[in-house]
Amino acid sequence: MTWINFCRLNQAIEELTPKQSIRIIKQSWDDFSNTETLVSLFAMEYPMNHMAERKALKWVVEALEVFEDELDTYVGVYGDLGEAVYYFDNTGVDSSYTIAQVYALLSLDCNTITGNSFSLFKEALNNMSALEKKWFIRFMVRKPRNGFASQGMGNLVKLLASVYGKKQGEVKRHAMFNSLSNIEACYSMGEEPETELVAGVYVKPMLAKAAERKKWPKPSRRILEYKYDGARYQIHRDNDTVLIFNRKGVIVTERFTDIVETILSWDITNFIIDTEIYPVSSEGEPVAFQTMNVRFHSKDMVAAMRRCPVELAVFDVLMLDGKPCIDSPLEVRMSDLERFPKQAIREKNGKRVKAFYSEAINRGFEGIMVKNLDAVYQSGKRSLDWIKYKPPRIELDVVIIGARIGEGKRANVYGSYDIAVSDGEGHFIKMGSIGTGFSDNDLTQLTQQLRPLIVAHEKDTHLFSPRVVLQVTSDLITMNEKGNYGLRFPRMMRIRTDKPASEIDTIDSVKGMIG
Repeated sequence: MTWINFCRLNQAIEELTPKQSIRIIKQSWDDFSNTETLVSLFAMEYPMNHMAERKALKWVVEALEVFEDELDTYVGVYGDLGEAVYYFDNTGVDSSYTIAQVYALLSLDCNTITGNSFSLFKEALNNMSALEKKWFIRFMVRKPRNGFASQGMGNLVKLLASVYGKKQGEVKRHAMFNSLSNIEACYSMGEEPETELVAGVYVKPMLAKAAERKKWPKPSRRILEYKYDGARYQIHRDNDTVLIFNRKGVIVTERFTDIVETILSWDITNFIIDTEIYPVSSEGEPVAFQTMNVRFHSKDMVAAMRRCPVELAVFDVLMLDGKPCIDSPLEVRMSDLERFPKQAIREKNGKRVKAFYSEAINRGFEGIMVKNLDAVYQSGKRSLDWIKYKPPRIELDVVIIGARIGEGKRANVYGSYDIAVSDGEGHFIKMGSIGTGFSDNDLTQLTQQLRPLIVAHEKDTHLFSPRVVLQVTSDLITMNEKGNYGLRFPRMMRIRTDKPASEIDTIDSVKGMIG
């Protein structure tokens, strides 16, 4: 399968709805010999390449040997770098690259321009036609803008279900344990993808919602737990091997060798557990989550562990002694869960909500969770079977979509930020701006994170690829006469380095909070 054919397919679906795109791709399916790589590209399963749009601009300028200001003007006109290059440089003929070759190029480590990766990038770019350049750059910065892959896994699930005559629920279940490209490869050979839980293979976590009281499980069918102000980790053990995954599925074991030592001291030797790791004081009391930044960013992990002691809270079990637990109701999983040390603090009397909540807040925890005892573990799903109950102020996970340079002591960093929630379909709805609650270190960290993500400029505002997530709080959510939403007195609580943009709050949850 050639790269130019893949580019033409993307061009054909660029302005279509997901439903129309699925029909077009399905019609073209038999024209591609390597459908596994086709799916892998659409799913952007290639390794992280450290290439954001602003860095890509500099690489393209160097590769094509043009003036940055001139190309940047085209970016301002056309809205993204790929489209800008398409109109800026229409020389060149279609290449003979296969999608497998381009997949390898997209997987390059582009951390520095001084190296072999740039040489390969430059050679490829100069050998491509304008259309190929456009889609090469878009997929390089993981922002395809084709109305299909940009909207996440759902469209690919629908595509595979349609192509192979499967139910969408069946494909979703396979996706809990397999990459989409591996699912396609199995389907194409008439095989069923493996769905066995195995220590070392990451499982997408079940997610919680905030919901009004009338949507909670009945008191007799719920259990209450402390909500910890930490980060969520999935821990796998197979005898002497322990792996710790963050909620993005990245292995971060080296940052928690103290937790590994704790895990290895247990008698249970084969399991997958869902946990929270949270920072504590020298007396073992919970402290502000920002303290965890030492663990996230320090190069000296021994010093980081000394400066930021942490505690473990185990709150669910996915696999035990080689046997999966996720299809069992929580009430059944609890009997397995109680075999583990370091249990999350629970209250089995579902009527003691106010008292248990007050105890949690008084002890310095974030709030409580309300869980349905009849619910199975719904991997990758945000469900009302897990409900977050926190202080009465509104709290949202949002993504930064724009920012402005500050004034005075903030003159060298971004001082105010435009924030947004998800519409549930891969797009973002602005919720206003925020400029309070940030420490000097927060502002410096955010500025460093955001500069490589710049995609456009509008007057004094820099617009970003939606990657950086914040947890914010406000008095309430408002809606004006034009139907625009906003936050009253918003304040930043923490930078959610542990959470991807795909897991931020949606506009549907916002609508239920309007006061």
